[in-house]
Amino acid sequence: MEYPHLQKIQAERVGKDFTILSIDTANRADLDKSFLKELGITFPVMLDDQKISQGVYKIEGTPTDLLIDRQGRIIFRHIGFSPGQEKVLGAEIATLLCAPR
Repeated sequence: MEYPHLQKIQAERVGKDFTILSIDTANRADLDKSFLKELGITFPVMLDDQKISQGVYKIEGTPTDLLIDRQGRIIFRHIGFSPGQEKVLGAEIATLLCAPR
């Protein structure tokens, strides 16, 4: 599960013009508020049971991670999650945060 890794990435960047937003399209019962609280998740998690976001962002699999720049452009896209990918995401986020405004 990528949520604990995403939480760590979010916590390391508090106050740095960055936030994680999770959109769950699977409508999984295990993503209820008590479960997220138990994991210590502080970033917003939205449920999209109508899967609108899949069409808007062309989601082909879950999880999909999108890094969006300040102009709203998708800069990086990852489908799926495996251990170690949080390091790749961290490096890409650092690149994104260093980009000129």
